[in-house]
Amino acid sequence: METVDLYAKKTGGSGWMFSSKTFIFVFSSILVAMFGAAARGEVIVFIVMLWKNWEDFRFIGGEVAGNTSRPVTQPTTEMSSLDKYLSQYHLQFVYFHIAVAFAVSYSIFIVVGGFLQWYFYIKRRDQPETWKCQPKRFLTAKNERHEILLGAFCLFWGSILSGLLVTYISNGGKGCKVYYDVTDYGWFYFVTTTIFNFMYQDAISYYYHRMLHYPFFYRNFHKWHHRYHSPTAFSAVAMHPVESIVFQLLLNVQVFIVPMHYVTVAGCQLYLYYFGLIDHSGIDMDSMWPWQPPVRFHDDHHKYFHVNFGFNTMLFDRYHDTIRHVNRKYAENIFGGKGAPSGEKELK
Repeated sequence: METVDLYAKKTGGSGWMFSSKTFIFVFSSILVAMFGAAARGEVIVFIVMLWKNWEDFRFIGGEVAGNTSRPVTQPTTEMSSLDKYLSQYHLQFVYFHIAVAFAVSYSIFIVVGGFLQWYFYIKRRDQPETWKCQPKRFLTAKNERHEILLGAFCLFWGSILSGLLVTYISNGGKGCKVYYDVTDYGWFYFVTTTIFNFMYQDAISYYYHRMLHYPFFYRNFHKWHHRYHSPTAFSAVAMHPVESIVFQLLLNVQVFIVPMHYVTVAGCQLYLYYFGLIDHSGIDMDSMWPWQPPVRFHDDHHKYFHVNFGFNTMLFDRYHDTIRHVNRKYAENIFGGKGAPSGEKELK
């Protein structure tokens, strides 16, 4: 089947050579990175977690100031009665973390997301062929409002969940295996678990996403997200709240199973959310990383529905043959990820 050149990186004049177009793409990528950092709130509250554990943090090496497994804040008489109560669950000062997640997430969601929407979808709406994956398709005004409101709603619950999770981790919650000093396990272990965590997130993204495309889950949950047939950056966080929360939990459960360095956890989270925003932006560009698919790979997922389930690599799509083929037919009612022979009726 024909797949080799379908998502090949652009070369020549369309590549990453310096030009005004490239400058805009790089600049917008930086903004989307900020937006991605706030997409669920984890990275922002992880920064707070690092600040609270700064004496224990060692990336290059050196003497550790204390025991990295200790709770950051021990119950004291100076605590409020509420925090004393919460401390038995390792959740003291949780309201602070949740407030930080709320403030930063919504600020960047509105300001940065609004800028990208204005610059590309309003200011350059009359020249979509120069930047858009689907130049002839735009969301309706109703769907644009819907994705912003639904995304804001998901951010609300996501920020609460992030605040709870990171507060528990930063206060030395039982079972948490996040560590701060590379020398605790060594550099080989650090590099190995970073690759493992990246592939774990990619596998979870693929298989959970593909499960959501089974008829029952698609019609009851994931269809909310697929009403955005030509997605924008706002679409990345606009999904059924149940789908969003389950995905968030699956992406974080490994910190209670495998010891992982703070940089590994926070870095992989940022990477995943950054490219999640990029992949939904609708801006036709390639990645600088050889393993990362171009934006049009996931944009085709929204265009053709049950195909191209991966995010950070095409590895699982190629292995399971769920990557889009030019000689196959795809539609919302053709499930399974492999499409149907051209001309065949849709599968119910």
